[in-house]
Amino acid sequence: MRFRPLAPETSARLSGLRILVAEDEPLVSMEMEDVILEHGAIPIGPFTTLRDLLKAVDAGGYDVAILDVRLGRDESFPAADRLKRYGVPFIFYSGHAERRDLFGPYPEAALCKKPCAPERLLEAALTTMDRVRAA
Repeated sequence: MRFRPLAPETSARLSGLRILVAEDEPLVSMEMEDVILEHGAIPIGPFTTLRDLLKAVDAGGYDVAILDVRLGRDESFPAADRLKRYGVPFIFYSGHAERRDLFGPYPEAALCKKPCAPERLLEAALTTMDRVRAA
């Protein structure tokens, strides 16, 4: 699958970047994995349950995370809390969440509303990484 080309400096920054993915919708997670790989980054996951996501968050080995807010019957906020505590940048990718509900507890996180272009997720991940590192 071909995705929209990114700016050369964006593509260069993505090369080798390890991106933890929490997404329970199979088609969405496959598309995310494809765009991550196509732009030279490394997908970690996807994790479809909060239980598996929390294990992955605690295990480390990633640079940034993309979290679907709803994972089955659970929400990914406990994982977001741990990522925040560990100083790991993350973005929310959701069709259900609203900015006002997220930015009180997670001011450093970005929100990409579903649906959005998969490349936009990667750009948001880099922007969030920059914001967290600058803080």
